[in-house]
Amino acid sequence: MSSVSLTAQAIRRSLLAVAATAVASSAFISTSAIAADEEVQKVERIEVTGSRIKRTDLEGSSPITTIDASAIEKTGEMSVADVLRRSNLNTFGSFSESSGSTWQSQANISLRGAGADRTLVLLNGKRMPGSPTMGGTAVNLNTIPTAAIDRIEVLTDGASAVYGSDAVAGVVNIITKKGYEGFEVSATKTSPEQEGGEEWKTHVIGGTSSDKGSVSFSFEHQDREIIYQRDRWFTSSTNVLAPNYDDTTGISVYARNFLDMTTFQFSPMAACDNDKMVGGGHIYDFGGGDFVCGYDYTSEAADHAARSYTAGYINADYQLSDEVQFVGQGLFSRNETFGRFAPAAGWFNVDAGQIDIQNYDKDGNYLGTSKNQNAGRTYYRFTDVGTRDSTTIDYSTDIQVGLVGEHDSLGWDLTYHYNLAENSNYGKGYVHRPTVEALVKSGDFNFGPEGNSAEVVAAISHNTLAQDIMEFQSVNAGVNFEAVDLPAGMIGWYFGAEYAQYKYTSEVDAESSAGEVIGSSGNGSSGDRDVFAVFGESIIPVTDNLEFNLALRYDDYSDFGSATTPKVALRYNVIDGVVIRASWGQGFRAPALSDLYAAESFSADYATDYHYCELQGTSPVDCKAAQYDVTRTANPDLKAETSDFYNLGFVWDITDNLSTKIEYYNLTIDDVITFVSLDSLLKEEANVGYGNLSRGEIIRAGDTYDGKVLEATTPLVNGNGFDTSGIDFNLTYRGLETSVGEFGSTFDLTYVIAFNDEEYFDGPVNDKVGRNGLPEFRFTWGIDWSYGDHNASILTQYIDGQAETVDPTTFKKVGSISSQTTFDVAYNYTASWNGKFSVGVRNLTNEDPVLDSNLAYDSSLYNLYGRTYTATYTQKF
Repeated sequence: MSSVSLTAQAIRRSLLAVAATAVASSAFISTSAIAADEEVQKVERIEVTGSRIKRTDLEGSSPITTIDASAIEKTGEMSVADVLRRSNLNTFGSFSESSGSTWQSQANISLRGAGADRTLVLLNGKRMPGSPTMGGTAVNLNTIPTAAIDRIEVLTDGASAVYGSDAVAGVVNIITKKGYEGFEVSATKTSPEQEGGEEWKTHVIGGTSSDKGSVSFSFEHQDREIIYQRDRWFTSSTNVLAPNYDDTTGISVYARNFLDMTTFQFSPMAACDNDKMVGGGHIYDFGGGDFVCGYDYTSEAADHAARSYTAGYINADYQLSDEVQFVGQGLFSRNETFGRFAPAAGWFNVDAGQIDIQNYDKDGNYLGTSKNQNAGRTYYRFTDVGTRDSTTIDYSTDIQVGLVGEHDSLGWDLTYHYNLAENSNYGKGYVHRPTVEALVKSGDFNFGPEGNSAEVVAAISHNTLAQDIMEFQSVNAGVNFEAVDLPAGMIGWYFGAEYAQYKYTSEVDAESSAGEVIGSSGNGSSGDRDVFAVFGESIIPVTDNLEFNLALRYDDYSDFGSATTPKVALRYNVIDGVVIRASWGQGFRAPALSDLYAAESFSADYATDYHYCELQGTSPVDCKAAQYDVTRTANPDLKAETSDFYNLGFVWDITDNLSTKIEYYNLTIDDVITFVSLDSLLKEEANVGYGNLSRGEIIRAGDTYDGKVLEATTPLVNGNGFDTSGIDFNLTYRGLETSVGEFGSTFDLTYVIAFNDEEYFDGPVNDKVGRNGLPEFRFTWGIDWSYGDHNASILTQYIDGQAETVDPTTFKKVGSISSQTTFDVAYNYTASWNGKFSVGVRNLTNEDPVLDSNLAYDSSLYNLYGRTYTATYTQKF
């Protein structure tokens, strides 16, 4: 179906639904509403995130946190993702850009620790479709320019009854500048004290308006340098010459090692004697009578990708008549990243007698070299080919055009929304497995330290290509009015309909798709769906102090089925300045198109084989995670996740300057869409026995439980679910005037009471709060000072300490990692010529990320930039 016919069909379908609703509801519109007293002064009503009904009260029945442009400026952060990542509402952190993967250009937000795919992101109140690189499950915040932002509203309440799928844990509404007058240019430089990660940013903002309309625009460009693992002491390798492999970090067995597929014993190849291997061929005890050499991948791999970002944004409105206004906006962005992995690592098959291996007895005594007696696999690092370099280029186009009208007391809106995301990933330095195996058989592959000829390197080298595309179109239409006159006022109503279409494709080069490329993973998929929804909402003023907000939505999906989601909320003004609010709602998350239709894909997952450790005499706590080959499978029979959310809040304006908010939340999610991880399979296997898994498959050496894990298959399923609850607390003081300036302060804390989740698929459920990556609480505390043209601030960020690990048998916490406190300071001076100088220091005390005993850190919670200096100059005209 063509885009034109789609749009026409969608408009007709939506208008018919809304017209029918408007006709049906018109009978209830009272005469007094139509003949309103023109002498009554109108109070401005605004639309707040979480409701389509405009209102005068800023504190509604649902909790909203607002981050305005000045607060964003004080952070010194250049991206929307980095700003939101600092929030206490991003409870357990969220994905940040990491080098070398197809996701290296992506960043997202995860409210309540529920996952980025359960946080809905809006742009000016309209849904942003998920990134195709992430399979459409979550929005890539790196497509949105910070210069265009007026404010960010974060709704920490379920909102599927208003917005549909994904609004399970909350909503992030990014609201852009409108009606901007004038012209502004700005330049920013950010410099970490440690190596790598320097950033530059320039932007231009302009706009003009008249009595008929306005237009605003922005243009922005950002650059960021790469950070290599060798640039930080905690990401570079350690204990590289230790006798036992488990005592090292940053060392890979994908070096020059051989796995005998008959005895399933690892042995170092003679080719380990190579200056590219650790110690020129240092041999490690690998446990169980196995010995290996190692490769230091941290010497060449990057941790954070380089980034170059360019975006343009325009927003316009025009009064077509006294009753009809045109509104439109366009966002266009290009985001390019560069990442680097160490040379390709993987295995390939060799026949008996094809390679030379080193022999050791169980005590590690060298017994000489010999040809491999049996066929097997080489775990090999292709240093001849060079590093794997990954370049991603993401193009994003988002266009919204619409009409907004009002006739007497009846308002209406009609919007067409088009979004196209085209993401490409280009990789070089990969290896074609069949070619390597053929060269080994023919004797033309050189395992020696001198390496292979240029002709052989060219023959085995392979460049990868992955292209992900998501095309989204929607038409939204709605009517709003007041009807039914109650003693406390009129009931506000909104009825609407929406039609949307998603088209998703993910393609990789043929060799990668066939699993023939070493050092690469992934496979293609495609799918499309139509969604039709109708929804309604009302605000009922029961008394002067009490109002109810009711919402109901019905979504019909062309692929998996339908969902009906209600919400009930109340707001009670106890006395002036004191508000109690509560809400209950149900939500859902539709399975992503990639969840339903993706082809099998390869992944190298980390997991801990406690059973094998037990055979080797290693305690569960000391058992180390290792990397295994895993095949992931989609599931066309998935159903939607469902959720229940309730919230209870207290808002108190203690004085004109001091206010506080306390919010309790409780979220339960059922039928969770999840991969059954290899770690879960291993834990289930320990309970049910080898070969008796309810989902997935583990293949061990010798096809026995006592053999090492060789590979596994992990499926995507609807699991059981999890629940979480906690408290948000805010204390704000504004306007403390003294002889040395005006002071203000804001304190925000999130305390997680419980996060109950399965230990493994279909396993026991325990509260996981306080475990590694799940801090019990975190807070931010900001203090502002202003005096004339001078302004300064200090922001304290605290993340609570956590347990380092969990005993796999008792599930009790073991060990600890420390808390982290960081301080950011900022100062700006506004000159008489409309210029502004801003300087700042992030992470003033130069704190490293919190590390565990293996020197690993959670990149979702912490960053590795260290002390970072920022400087900005802005000129307004």
